[in-house]
Amino acid sequence: MKKNILIFMTLCVCMLTLSASAQQKLKMELGYNVSAPLGSFKNDFIGNTSYRGGYGELSYAFNPKFSLGLHSGFQSYYQKFDRQVYKLEANQTVSAVVSNTMEIVPVMLRGTFSPLGASATAKIQPYVSAGAGVSLVNYGQYLGEFGGTETSSPFAAQAGAGIKIPFGNQYNQTAFKIGATYNFTNYKRNELSGLNTVGVNAGVVFALK
Repeated sequence: MKKNILIFMTLCVCMLTLSASAQQKLKMELGYNVSAPLGSFKNDFIGNTSYRGGYGELSYAFNPKFSLGLHSGFQSYYQKFDRQVYKLEANQTVSAVVSNTMEIVPVMLRGTFSPLGASATAKIQPYVSAGAGVSLVNYGQYLGEFGGTETSSPFAAQAGAGIKIPFGNQYNQTAFKIGATYNFTNYKRNELSGLNTVGVNAGVVFALK
């Protein structure tokens, strides 16, 4: 977990470094994310909602309606199951408490489309977004004191929608942002077939000078 948090923080620092000579078209977004597993991820590994998440994005506005950015984040999932008897190899069994963890750090390019653009009159501005890249995945499972972790970096994609509530002048615009995302990571291991999640997020976006 500490390793993935460090990776996320390093990416945020890199984003800020890239903005050293930025114009007003370059924006930073930081926020908090809540995520719920879906499908095989929920049914076969972890069913609990994760409240330990955050994200950051450095984006460039090509015009008032479209921007493209480097997006990253961090989400940690955990579930502890009651003691049960589990079958092992060679017809062996063990009675143990199982703990499952999954940590996901997405790194992707994400485009955002705001149909109203930099409107000076709209108090609420809708947007849609889509992104693709990879996720740094840290899988963990412990059967009592036995088990371990495994890392990988499979393909990941995301689709999202939400609203921005702007304040400030028309172009050098700061805004509160509330949205939801559907996230897919092409991860397969044992019983798991894809890490599908839905997230709800809130943050702030501001121009970098």
